[in-house]
Amino acid sequence: MGNIKVTDYIVEYLIQKGVTDVFGYPGGVICHFIDSLSKYSDKINNHTMYHEQAASFAACGYAQEKNIIGVAYSTSGPGATNLVTGIANAYFDSTPVIFFTGQVDTYALKGELPIRQRGFQEMDVASMVSSITKYAVRVDSPEDIRYELEKAYHLAVSGNPGPVVIDLPADVQRAEVERDSLKDYRVENNHIDYEIIVDLINCELKASKKPCFLLGNGVKQTGMRESVVELIEKIKIPVVTSMPAFDILEYENPYNMGFVGANGHRYANFVLGKADLIISLGSRMDLKQVGNKRENFANNAKLIRIDIDRDNQKYKVRDDEQQIICDIKELIPKMSEHLEEATDERKEWLLSCVELKKELDGYDMVDYTSRLKCFGKSIPKNVTMTFDVGQSEVWLAQYLEIKRGQHVHMSGGHGAMGYSLPAAIGSYYADNRMVFSFSGDGGIQMNIQELQFIAREQIPVKIVVINNRSLGMIRGFQEANFNGNYSQTIEGKGYLAPDFQKIAYAYDLRYRLIEDNEMISDIEWDNKPEIVEIAIDNVTHLVPNFGTTEYIQDQRPYMDRDLYDKLMGL
Repeated sequence: MGNIKVTDYIVEYLIQKGVTDVFGYPGGVICHFIDSLSKYSDKINNHTMYHEQAASFAACGYAQEKNIIGVAYSTSGPGATNLVTGIANAYFDSTPVIFFTGQVDTYALKGELPIRQRGFQEMDVASMVSSITKYAVRVDSPEDIRYELEKAYHLAVSGNPGPVVIDLPADVQRAEVERDSLKDYRVENNHIDYEIIVDLINCELKASKKPCFLLGNGVKQTGMRESVVELIEKIKIPVVTSMPAFDILEYENPYNMGFVGANGHRYANFVLGKADLIISLGSRMDLKQVGNKRENFANNAKLIRIDIDRDNQKYKVRDDEQQIICDIKELIPKMSEHLEEATDERKEWLLSCVELKKELDGYDMVDYTSRLKCFGKSIPKNVTMTFDVGQSEVWLAQYLEIKRGQHVHMSGGHGAMGYSLPAAIGSYYADNRMVFSFSGDGGIQMNIQELQFIAREQIPVKIVVINNRSLGMIRGFQEANFNGNYSQTIEGKGYLAPDFQKIAYAYDLRYRLIEDNEMISDIEWDNKPEIVEIAIDNVTHLVPNFGTTEYIQDQRPYMDRDLYDKLMGL
């Protein structure tokens, strides 16, 4: 096969793995990689963002939407440090992304010298990100490139997925290697007996009268949305989800009982509180879902936790939980094939759950959340939505009625403001369909420069700014804990949002203002980018929340006790 430049070899490898788009920002010691990408521009697209953090978020959005590896790159030093937030985001949300960072020539590295830096913009990237990656390595020898690429890729996509970082000194990038002499990376496969697992689940289901599924983000990451819906419709039991997974089922699906947790749907938490069996698929079951007193979570139910990550299982919810370590991508089809359909008792349980949902749907809705619910009805089927972090993210999860083919991506575990806009760009290039990017007036400003990317490329992204003219999540915390001392969160107290109409004009984007529900009903969406500002009250709150009782379904503000008792008796 002859000699090949190292960066050409990397690009060919990415193409073989199905990567069609990468995201980054140019810099001096990553130029060889950029040059190689340009040689293969008919097979892979290189997208120049306006900040490395945005590139990292775009790669996450791409990976979330396409269910394959995402790729982002930067130069050394500040370029690499600007990727760190995106690396952490990928780590905490188990998103498979390869991050390539440029590095100074190997002969310019400080090595063991007791100095801070030898080469200009030198940075020990691998050490810096070791705690938030599955693997991080500096490739000091060109002959190691195949081994390190294959190892990094395997670790990124296998088991519990996540980010890897490959740091590339400039002299390694430009070196030539002999393809046939490169050492490969070998993987050992572990055998899991899925028949035993399915038999166990079947046995527990037969003994159960009130079972439910708790679906987590792992179902989305493994590309099992459609398969899990087929399973649910066969065995006919109610389903609740984590917040990042709330879009797996359509709102109208009769088995969809909402998302659980501190700010979850009241009816979802009631389902957990009344269930006698909970089968958790691909969910970490973190504090936001189960509460600080984990041992009290849904204590009327047996709990089966199915996860591919043994370390996740070490963080127990209850001592008596049953733990299964396996790949749900392999398990779900076998469950569909072998699990038995619902009994009459389980059908009655489903009807009571449907009644719960009917009784409590919209229980906490107010004017500004009704506007978001109304806006959601205007969004077409088969589009992607990205959420930023804050009150707006939770309201949207609570009140958007998911339609067929709609996907939602967010920064879950890391909770990074500024995620939505660049993630929307990455999501668009994953499958070339319209994206609605939702942000608050605070979050949009974290990566507002990427409006230039959207204006430059004219991609169909609707930038929806939910403007309450404050940092609402923090303002609410200050109201509850600091007697309304709104320091740094509202106008006149250290915070100010811009005029978004003027922002749209500056970037040559269309602008639309929505001030009431009547302005939504006649909207017809096209494939042109635009900024849509939804004006809402600046005094906003996030409800419901976990209460102080031991029951997950007893959320604040507490409901009337007669209604609570009635619903528990259904």
